Amino acid sequence: MKMGRLFSLMILSLLCVTARADEPNTLATHAGWVTSAAFSPDGALLASGGGQSLLYRPGDVLLWNVADGTRVAKLDGHSSNVWSVAFSPDGKLLASSGYDGKIVLFDVAERKSVATLEKHKGWCRKVTFSPDGKQFASAGEDGSVVVWETEGTKELKTIAAHGSAVYDLAFLPDGKTLLTAGTDKLAKLWDWQAGTETAKLEGHEAEVWAVAINKDGDLLATGGADRKIKLWDAAGKEVATLEGPKDWITCVSFSGDGKLLAAGTLGRVVHVFDVGERKEISQLTDAKSSVWSVAFSPDSTLLAVGSHKDSLRLYETSDWKQRFGDQRPTEQGDAKAE
Repeated sequence: MKMGRLFSLMILSLLCVTARADEPNTLATHAGWVTSAAFSPDGALLASGGGQSLLYRPGDVLLWNVADGTRVAKLDGHSSNVWSVAFSPDGKLLASSGYDGKIVLFDVAERKSVATLEKHKGWCRKVTFSPDGKQFASAGEDGSVVVWETEGTKELKTIAAHGSAVYDLAFLPDGKTLLTAGTDKLAKLWDWQAGTETAKLEGHEAEVWAVAINKDGDLLATGGADRKIKLWDAAGKEVATLEGPKDWITCVSFSGDGKLLAAGTLGRVVHVFDVGERKEISQLTDAKSSVWSVAFSPDSTLLAVGSHKDSLRLYETSDWKQRFGDQRPTEQGDAKAE
């Protein structure tokens, strides 16, 4: 069985919940899946992607007001779970990708889709913009990475990046280099314009699920199913392995100032590290289900944590307390509803 399909079946077994018709509209009470989250460049909005079923219900792209935690918009465009959301650097566009294989671009101000792209065979796990916003890139189950021109959504380059599914990708600050992660236990650096591999990041013993790059582009992070978080320099040389996680790493994110690294796990825990000291400084254990997304606000004062079934939480990085508290149903309540 291909790893992509095996991964899909595993996720399906994890993410079986029943939708609620009266879904609350605040961050503190929303209980849907959140498999991706991203802050707008000005930090005023938080986008979340998820759904209520991997295959059988439309996916969710939601916009939240960071100041008061209220939901301000629901954007339609996906027929199944949304795996990834990303704002353009100017905040005017939001891109999403999903299990349906689609990439959808939304006009944030108008709250409507402006383009729908279908290129990948199978699901599309990740979409992200280049630092100048002139391009965006997508990664999929078919092992390919596609780079698109933002204006006009023209396909610029398709790269056969990994021998199997690509789980994550990110642009380095130069905009010319991409970092990718795959089920082949590798992360790779690419000159996307030439379509050539410039470095192979070897060292993980299982699928690499997540990558992140600090703002300066001189430190890369990878995490995966071997329960390891590795740090690398910009040339792809390993510089450290961070200790702490006891379960598979699903997502990693650097704070805007580069001082912190957050990592989410299937074991419901978010591990926070001091990057300079290379040590764990906090564990967030409020999630009652697998964590699939971690994202810092641009000013590094907030951390958004998305999980399946019990949704999205927003933490103050000063004391790691939830900004809006937590009014979600208990696990016992969830069981009754289902």
